[in-house]
Amino acid sequence: MKKNLPDRWKLPAKWKKTILVMKMSLILMVWLTISTSAAVYSQHETVTLDVKSSTLIEVLTRIKDQTGVRILYNVSGLRGVTCKDIVLKDVPVEDALRRVLSGTAFGYEQIEGVFVIKAVVKDEKKSVTIRGWVRDKKEEFLPGVTVRLLGTSLGTSTDTKGWFAITLPVLKGTLEFSFIGYKKQKVDFTEKTDTLRVVMEEDVAALEEVVVRAYGTQNKREVIGAISSVKAEEMKELPTASIVNMLQGRLAGVNIIQQSGAPGSASVIAVRGFNSLLVDGASDGQPLWVVDGVPMHSFVSPVTGTNTLADLDPAMIESVEVLKDAAAASIYGSRAGNGVILITTKKGKAGTTKFAANISYSVSQVQEYPLQIGGRMERWFRNQVMRNRLATGYDWNKQLTYYPSSYESVYLSGGTYDGWWVDGRPDLLGNPVLQDSLNPFYNNSTNWWKHIFRTAKVVNANLQVSGGSERFQYMIGAGWYDEKGIMLNSDYSRANMLINLQTQPTKKIRVDARVMLSYVDRSISRDDGMGGTRRYEGITVDPSKQSTTLPNDGLAEDELLKNINLQRDRTDDYRAMASMSVQYNAWKGITLSASGSVDYAQGNKNQFKPSVLNPDEKENMSDGSIGRAVRLETEELLHWRESINEAHNFDLLIGLNVNKEQQFLIAGFGKRGPSDKIYYYSPPYNPIFNYGTETNPDWRATTSYNSDFREKTMVSYFGRLGYNYKQRYLVEIGFRRDGSSTFGENHRWANFPSFALGWAFSEEPFMRWAYWLNWGKLRGSYGTSGQIFTSEYMAYGLFVAGASFNGNPSVIQSKPVSPNLTWEKSSQYNIGLDLDMFDYRLSVKMDYYFKYTSSLLYKVRLPGTLWGAEDRDENAMEVSNEGIELELLAHILRSSKLGWRMKLNVSRDWSRLEKTYTGKDIGGGYNGFVIGRPLGSIYAFNDTGYYQNEGEVPVYTDIKGNKLFLGGVGAFTGVSGLLGTQRISDASGDYDIQPKDMYYLGSALPLVYGGWVNELTYKDFDLNILFNYSLGRKMINMRNASLSGTDGPVFADVRKLTFWQKEGDQTDMPAIGRPYYPQVRSKIERVNLLSLKQLTIGYNMPKKVMEKIGFSGARFFATGENLFYWSNYSGGNPEVVDVYSGLDGGMAYPLPRKWTLGLTLNF
Repeated sequence: MKKNLPDRWKLPAKWKKTILVMKMSLILMVWLTISTSAAVYSQHETVTLDVKSSTLIEVLTRIKDQTGVRILYNVSGLRGVTCKDIVLKDVPVEDALRRVLSGTAFGYEQIEGVFVIKAVVKDEKKSVTIRGWVRDKKEEFLPGVTVRLLGTSLGTSTDTKGWFAITLPVLKGTLEFSFIGYKKQKVDFTEKTDTLRVVMEEDVAALEEVVVRAYGTQNKREVIGAISSVKAEEMKELPTASIVNMLQGRLAGVNIIQQSGAPGSASVIAVRGFNSLLVDGASDGQPLWVVDGVPMHSFVSPVTGTNTLADLDPAMIESVEVLKDAAAASIYGSRAGNGVILITTKKGKAGTTKFAANISYSVSQVQEYPLQIGGRMERWFRNQVMRNRLATGYDWNKQLTYYPSSYESVYLSGGTYDGWWVDGRPDLLGNPVLQDSLNPFYNNSTNWWKHIFRTAKVVNANLQVSGGSERFQYMIGAGWYDEKGIMLNSDYSRANMLINLQTQPTKKIRVDARVMLSYVDRSISRDDGMGGTRRYEGITVDPSKQSTTLPNDGLAEDELLKNINLQRDRTDDYRAMASMSVQYNAWKGITLSASGSVDYAQGNKNQFKPSVLNPDEKENMSDGSIGRAVRLETEELLHWRESINEAHNFDLLIGLNVNKEQQFLIAGFGKRGPSDKIYYYSPPYNPIFNYGTETNPDWRATTSYNSDFREKTMVSYFGRLGYNYKQRYLVEIGFRRDGSSTFGENHRWANFPSFALGWAFSEEPFMRWAYWLNWGKLRGSYGTSGQIFTSEYMAYGLFVAGASFNGNPSVIQSKPVSPNLTWEKSSQYNIGLDLDMFDYRLSVKMDYYFKYTSSLLYKVRLPGTLWGAEDRDENAMEVSNEGIELELLAHILRSSKLGWRMKLNVSRDWSRLEKTYTGKDIGGGYNGFVIGRPLGSIYAFNDTGYYQNEGEVPVYTDIKGNKLFLGGVGAFTGVSGLLGTQRISDASGDYDIQPKDMYYLGSALPLVYGGWVNELTYKDFDLNILFNYSLGRKMINMRNASLSGTDGPVFADVRKLTFWQKEGDQTDMPAIGRPYYPQVRSKIERVNLLSLKQLTIGYNMPKKVMEKIGFSGARFFATGENLFYWSNYSGGNPEVVDVYSGLDGGMAYPLPRKWTLGLTLNF
């Protein structure tokens, strides 16, 4: 409130005017004093400098620190501006600024003692407009190229057609053109300059400047973890259902073995060696797969047998990064013990809408038919087998034994063959006939493999639409993949869709959303019985039931293939993955984000087996099951990035993750359906049937049902702090703490720290002499990661339904409680060296690692039995992996017309079993483990040739005077002690040859593996060649065991083998007809393999031609897959041989040879 003063307190009017003048004079005097002081202060301050190769911001900062004067400038405008080398001693501030700013596009102005740095504009009254276009050496226009007046922040960018126009306040100067993946170009201009025509050159070093890592991206120069990367361009145009097979041979330290050629089947993948004991299901030993930051289910479906990784359409993938060492992967904690594979899908970019369509058609054929003799040769060999075994026929008319000369003579005379000479009457003995070799009708050699294999086709098509504005970008893709396997009843079809959306409603908020849908229809191989699934798909027929002596087609073929043709199956897999994240830029350098995701997978199966395939009980059976898996996950992140004076760079990440998984399964079967033409089952009123007789009844249920539900939860806290000084000295610290409901209360939490250092020694002044070295960095790290087993209740024990008692149901314990179960932990050291040389023409990456995995899960034998349980799961074993990796990337030719890019990777891993729960070797026979030896053990008997004479045969005489063989007659191996049979060592000395007498004789794992890629370009043509190799695998060809039988097919070319006949013979095989056991020392082969996995020839249509018809580009390509292989293995392609056991029984699904023609259109 305003108050009125009494009149006596009011000043005269002239006094008011005098006081006002005094106030203004006082303010003016103070201002002059301050200004003069500032000016005098600055004039008397001096500067001393000695700088080389420094930025302008760094020099100005040193001047401020020395003098205390105020210097103002626009940081973004000066960022990246350098000044020439300068030496000053006691120079006034203004003179120092003039000399520092000379040679740049900047000057200064002093305003009230403050030096303001600003761009120099020579003639502000005149301007010039510069126009032009930018394209690459392939004459393709480049949109989005940044065009900037050198030394200023004035700039623009090219439009979608590569054109630009910019008005500049100077009459002459230099324009700088920059674009990701290309070298910067500087072009001078004047006021008379017409249209600028700029051709940009690819920058090999900049193409991989940004690397995807856990929870974000990182500049390549700042990476100090062991990360291998492959881009989509390197994997294109390979017709395969799974991304795993496309990575084979392309990444150092990542061993991928395609153990089955069945469409949609899984492959072996091991990051930095094998360390799994294979006791935790079909997903055991697999790395963690992360798609766009969201971990996903990766396993073989327990219902349909489908590899869930095949749900990912390779055409929708932008890049793949593999985190190999603990420093890179430990932020994923207990899921990263086997490595982490990051998948980045394609996303939209601002600009006009773009369409990309791809369609290809492939023809698949078997590389080589399995070896099998037939016809006259097979009959001759079988006759020799039976004669050597002294097996004769019996003529009931003459009451004499004799060697029959024909089937007809014995059959018509009422004779029968003995146990070896089967009579060919299925109603009597059910044995296949060994046809009459004297009858020309049976002198055929029908190879039934040619009826089981087929020439198959693959159709692959996808369409992608992308585009958007600065605030909204989208990418929508849809694909269809249909592959018929080269073997009957092995088909795979997939329909999929991917939607990626990014929007920025405000300057501070960004929203990302992704939806991925897929549907798979797949036929299942039945080599392992009705309703079974395998880790790696095998062949769809049983070769031991074939006979090549049956002639031609017709009834014989129908009988052979009816097991495939008459069974009906329908399997479906549904997959839906969705995620959304919201990112908020809270403050400068600080972002907050929250995300949620769901991964839903469902597998349905229904199989029907008609009664004709069950001749014993003459009943049909319908088998069905449904399995569902749901994964829910939420994640909150705080991310802070700060750069101080462009020298000290900080990167901090803090996060919280919560995820929950549920699995649900229902399954059942029904027998004795109403008809073989109705493939589904509806139970009768009383589903019980008497399988016995009225006098001896055997009542059984004709239906069965079971269900299962499991769930687990995990909570994780994690963080990572990175610091580097001018990208020269780098350090990174990571930590994760996981808690899981899988473990008991005392072991529920585990910690996973990591630490890494890096030194870019090429940036040091003392390395300036190495003019050929563009970049050199040393890396070192240590960290821990872990592996959580898949079973949800392993620590708590399991109960199942038991037998009823007095009509009441009961439950019994199927798995005992394991209260001390804890996490599998891996501690890993890594030392690496990165080199870029000769203008980035040659890049070398070398790594040495040592990983020690403790608390590995294993089934420990219990003393006696505990409520029916013979073993218990415990953390009982320890394994180490040590290895070296080498990656070479050479740009041998990189001109605009002719290019040659070569990439070679070599890996060597030593795995060792370090410790067992007993302190001794465990097991033996087929699956033992030896301390100090690699995993993948091969156990075999020690053989020393064949018994040459009676004196070599160990015998003893019983009380009746009979001489008996001291070697386990007819026991495990069938060795009988006859002359010409195998001489096998009795290691235990108990005169009984059993698996306990086997020795450890090597490992089935490769000693060295890798790949070799060559990419050649000539004008519009390109050629891509991929070789894959492995060295030093040990394996045994078990198929020669067919030589000792008297029926069934013979999987060996007996014309190329030698057989023992007399004393002194040194042969491949024992005497014809003698028992033969192939799992012996002398039959172990050390196998090397070189495969031409992929060869692609492509042609890009001229861009000008395509633009005339409304397309922006078109490409034709032809691809061959699994074209050739070179190996010293006796059993064909060794890649499909089980990498864990090394035993080749001939049941693997062969790898197909594929020929593909395709077309890619862009518009």
